[in-house]
Amino acid sequence: MPTYEYTCKDCDRPFDVRASIAEYSEGLSPKCPNCGSEKVHRGFSAVNVLTALKESLSRSAGCGPTGFT
Repeated sequence: MPTYEYTCKDCDRPFDVRASIAEYSEGLSPKCPNCGSEKVHRGFSAVNVLTALKESLSRSAGCGPTGFT
């Protein structure tokens, strides 16, 4: 289930909401768990993507750890 990140516009506190894609598509109306405000802003979060690396890929390309075997 995806996690959506929000920040409250009244108290400036970040919080997360776990909801299915269907729930999100229907329209979430989250409230700040700290102050109860409905004035929230959805942020962007990092996404983890798993891929299969092939030996033909350059070991020096990109950023992050090297030396995959």
